[in-house]
Amino acid sequence: MLALSPSPAEVPGPDGLPAFGAYAGELGPVNLARLAPPHALPAWARRVRRKRWHYALYTTPEVVAVMAVAEMGYAANAFFAALDLREKQPLVDVTLLGPPAPLSTVSDAMSRGLSASFRVPGARFRFARSSTSDRYRHAVEISALRRPRSGRVTFDGEALVTGAPPPLALIAPVPGGGSSDRPGASVLMRDGVNVTQKSVGLLASGQLAVGRRRYALDGGVVGLDSTHGFLARHTRWRWAMGCGRGEDGRPLGFNLVAGFNSPAEGSAGENVLFVGDQLEPVGGATFRFNPADPLDLWQISTDDGKVQVAFRPLHAHREVRDLGLLRSRFVQPLGVFTGRLCFGGQDIALSGLPGVTEDQDMLW
Repeated sequence: MLALSPSPAEVPGPDGLPAFGAYAGELGPVNLARLAPPHALPAWARRVRRKRWHYALYTTPEVVAVMAVAEMGYAANAFFAALDLREKQPLVDVTLLGPPAPLSTVSDAMSRGLSASFRVPGARFRFARSSTSDRYRHAVEISALRRPRSGRVTFDGEALVTGAPPPLALIAPVPGGGSSDRPGASVLMRDGVNVTQKSVGLLASGQLAVGRRRYALDGGVVGLDSTHGFLARHTRWRWAMGCGRGEDGRPLGFNLVAGFNSPAEGSAGENVLFVGDQLEPVGGATFRFNPADPLDLWQISTDDGKVQVAFRPLHAHREVRDLGLLRSRFVQPLGVFTGRLCFGGQDIALSGLPGVTEDQDMLW
């Protein structure tokens, strides 16, 4: 098992340089405006290239719910989707666009002190964890006026940090993505820095209401993704996160990615398993799926053989836009994993583990 060092007290360090690598534990303050050369960007370039988001995945044997607030400098985005696992039917799937700060914000803090908010007429997202709390709170309200057929949506969930595995923190370089003769292009194409914190295995409480339907979240399992980076103009990745409980009742799950935050040789990257109150890095991930139909079966494995899983999508959240200079293809299926994990030298069988996969291709 590859041991990870404790996460840095701050990013960047006092010298303004990022300590690239993978770590275990909650990150301290992240303030990429403090980056020193050669990673520093002028204020206008930071606004264009900076992307920040907070994402949550809540799972129980009955329901999967996903939600996010993303700040992209020039705009903000939020989405909420939920799937009934017993009926294998989507309950709600809403995507919203809005103005950037101050109406929509995502904080630099990724753990204690985290806050994210998004508000447009008929919808409100509020994510937070106070500086003294051991719980993240996720609240979503979507008016019945936006969903006249199924009714009002309210989500009020909490994710308990105490007893969960430490999060995986990664500080990674981001290749700028080429060259251009346009004025200012050399700054925009400069290699960037990305910071992400992934947590899986937090215990859930709360409730989801969709119209007259109610789903208890108590005893469920939560996965979290907080990311802040100066990303390349063209960014693509495949991603998977699963979380639930094993046959012995322990919370377990994983975070896997390909095409982004790629691990350098000898580095753990952000591919990691979470079981009980521990985490274990795994090798590079390979995703086999049908991009033309993301509801087909997915096959995901790692090159060290510690992950061999199949994913059966039951619903796909989609965001596809072409605004000329800005284009996006974001597909996130919700469903269940089956297969095998190897954690601490012991095989763990998976059967119906809830989670998501993702195929994202962005020109932003």
